[in-house]
This record gives sequence, C-alpha cells and structure tokens, in this order.
Amino acid sequence: MRLLIAFTFGATLMAWRAYETAPEYSPVQVEMMMWVAIGSLLLAIGFFWELFRWHQRMDRCFLPER
Repeated sequence: MRLLIAFTFGATLMAWRAYETAPEYSPVQVEMMMWVAIGSLLLAIGFFWELFRWHQRMDRCFLPER
C-alpha cells in the first residue's frame, strides 16, 4: 500500500505541475484539475488506511490479551 501511495503522490504532483503550467481555461488544465482532485482523494484514503493499520498494530503490540 505504501508503494501505491508513493506512486499516487508522484502522479498527483506531476498533474498539479501540469495544471499550473497549462494555459488558462484549456482542456489540459481541466483534465489535470480532475487528476489532481482524484489523486488528492486517493492520497487521503491511503493516509487514513495506513493510520488505521498503524493503530491496529499498536493495539496488538501494547494491549494485554483478554
């Protein structure tokens, strides 16, 4: 999952850079904005997924068995 997050982060940065350099109101700018939005959403999901996994690992490591 971390590798996917790294690829998504890189792709989102490239789309953001293309969005910033594209001429205003061009089809390229609209499409790159869509990819930036999708990438940001996927990064947020991946971040919360990793946070949840970390929490589960800490529960197993530090909570006593019942």
